[in-house]
Amino acid sequence: MLFIEYDVLPNGEVELVALVNAIDEDGHDPDGSSWMQWRVAEFEDDGLGCVGVAPTDLALMEQTEDPGELWEIVERIILDDRSTKEGSA
Repeated sequence: MLFIEYDVLPNGEVELVALVNAIDEDGHDPDGSSWMQWRVAEFEDDGLGCVGVAPTDLALMEQTEDPGELWEIVERIILDDRSTKEGSA
């Protein structure tokens, strides 16, 4: 499972922190849930700055060779995630 770690700055600018391939080497965590539990426990943002990439979005990311289009996909994923999480807070 691919995760995007990010920050949203006070001015609304999105900063990409990391792309994390969270699949366990032994295949015991194919959906990344164990990694996400660890991340939520270790970071003070309660998971607000991290989102799993859906398989359809991952396919889009892998298919594009245009860096601008790739960033648009990543930005959409982040903004959708942030909107969902802030809406449930």
